Amino acid sequence: MHAPGWLAVLPHGERIASSLRAAGVLALVTEDIESAAEDAELPVVLIGHFTGAPAAVRYAQTHEGIAALVLVSPVLGIWDGASDELADLMDEVNFGRPLGELPTLWLHGSDDEIVPISDTRAGTDRIRGSAFEEHVVEGLLTDAEAVTRVLEFVRRVV
Repeated sequence: MHAPGWLAVLPHGERIASSLRAAGVLALVTEDIESAAEDAELPVVLIGHFTGAPAAVRYAQTHEGIAALVLVSPVLGIWDGASDELADLMDEVNFGRPLGELPTLWLHGSDDEIVPISDTRAGTDRIRGSAFEEHVVEGLLTDAEAVTRVLEFVRRVV
């Protein structure tokens, strides 16, 4: 399979990264988003999955240079049970700037009980920019569906 001309950077989400790699995508899981983005020789698509989403969004709010942002079942908004560190980061995201013209895709399952869509929608409404897209699947979002949607989105915007 031919590798696409972009790099997926995930602050969390080895399972999603593995699925992307199986589809031929170069994927890096790292908490050091800044170094990964600065060192990349390809356009960077930042993918925030689950509790990695606040870090991905905050990076996008405070840095230039990524090609796109994808949020997969993201923990955004207000989330009961978050650690103090995660809650503080979510506050920074909630009160940070909207994402402007950065191509952004939000993927979620309508029946996700671990990350309720209503809580996430409250968070995405705060950061939504002019190039924000959402795709909500009936039931639960599978890795295969997420990867398919990511590939379709990136083909259009990168």
